[in-house]
Amino acid sequence: MQIDLITRLGQAAGAAHEGVHAGQNWWERWNFDPELVIPVAIVTGLYLRGLYVWRNRSRPHPPWRTASYLLGVALLLATIETPLDALAEHHFFMHMIQHDLLMMYAAPLILLGAPTTPVLRGLPRGVRRVLVRPVVRRAEARTLFRLVTHPLTAIVVHTGLLWAWHLAPGWYDAAIRDDLVHDLQHFSLAFAGVLVWWNVIDPAPLRSRLGYVWRMGLLIVVGTPKAFLGAMITFSESLLYDFYNEVEPIIAIEPLRDQEIGGLIMWVPGQMMFLVTAGIVFAVWAHKSEQRQQAEDAERLAAATSS
Repeated sequence: MQIDLITRLGQAAGAAHEGVHAGQNWWERWNFDPELVIPVAIVTGLYLRGLYVWRNRSRPHPPWRTASYLLGVALLLATIETPLDALAEHHFFMHMIQHDLLMMYAAPLILLGAPTTPVLRGLPRGVRRVLVRPVVRRAEARTLFRLVTHPLTAIVVHTGLLWAWHLAPGWYDAAIRDDLVHDLQHFSLAFAGVLVWWNVIDPAPLRSRLGYVWRMGLLIVVGTPKAFLGAMITFSESLLYDFYNEVEPIIAIEPLRDQEIGGLIMWVPGQMMFLVTAGIVFAVWAHKSEQRQQAEDAERLAAATSS
């Protein structure tokens, strides 16, 4: 039983990102990518261990944050390791679903889980003392962190990577044909998503440097080029990616129609997600403004009655 399990895992790892073979059912095409699964399992283990040993908490960490983190991790693995990945080798619109799940859902869910403190507390104390603290205390590390998490960096990286992977000559086809390039594509797009959502969400104890109004502006600035790219792909009269002419479709759909649907998925749901999030940010801003106003009114009333 144990040998059979190891053999199956080895076969899944070796056949990763190969699509659905002739005579094979698409729902049988599960992946096992050790380079993804093992680091994710380790970080998640540290997260859960950190929550367990974090007894005297200086700030609340409600259960919904833990649930959000675990849901984000599950969605990340489901996007890459389930048959969805095999379907993406045959259909452009499935690949766009993959990208949106990584960038628009997995990334913010993980950040809402506020993973920084639990993961650091989950590390052995000696590792924190010898490795983490010296790095965090270096001025170069703090400067690099501020640069990477700057809103302008998020805008440039997010927009640049999306457009490059989909429109730069040969980039997209190379990602589909080569596993290493494909992994690089997914990692880079997920990273771009994290940069954007980092500036929208306050991943406690860290905070976005943007006020709420600027966060809404960031969502619009980031979402507009993505929507425009999706519209370009949707209305393209020619097939942009030759690869899909060479593979057998799993779903009975022409490659050009497949491309149209993929462009729509990039365009409409993504734009709706940004707009809905902007509405949520506005609601949070209004709520906090009202709380501040009530506190100020209470202070003035207290001062008036005491004088």
